[in-house]
Amino acid sequence: MTLSIKINHDRAESIALHLANRATKALLDEARLTPKPGLVDRRGPGAHKDMNLAMLEASAECLTPTFAAMALAGWGGVPDMALRRRIGAIGREGEKNMMATTGGVNTHRGAIWSLGLLVTAFAMHEGQTDREQAVSSAARLARLA
Repeated sequence: MTLSIKINHDRAESIALHLANRATKALLDEARLTPKPGLVDRRGPGAHKDMNLAMLEASAECLTPTFAAMALAGWGGVPDMALRRRIGAIGREGEKNMMATTGGVNTHRGAIWSLGLLVTAFAMHEGQTDREQAVSSAARLARLA
């Protein structure tokens, strides 16, 4: 029995890290996409005088543990208020890390919410779902008061 629990925990951690890395990669890909007129890209800061590409990259990288923690919190769970509160708390801690990394600049607050919901939803299905079902689960979680 103990071996089975260990294998399941290892699988959860592995999938949570995979989901977190995918979320981080999405943020990095978006930051590096060029051209983005008026926005930060490889050419410069656009209209954002308070941020640059290196800051966006550092911000994205610092959020990997946040996304992994959200996925682990959601592993095998259901979209209920307890889970919503748990991932909200994890997200707020991620925001603190992001703000410390960026010197107080909000680079990815919205992404913590949206990508956090998605990694949580995929983990709720233990990585055994398609995009439509995961998005539906994320939407149910997001609609909770």
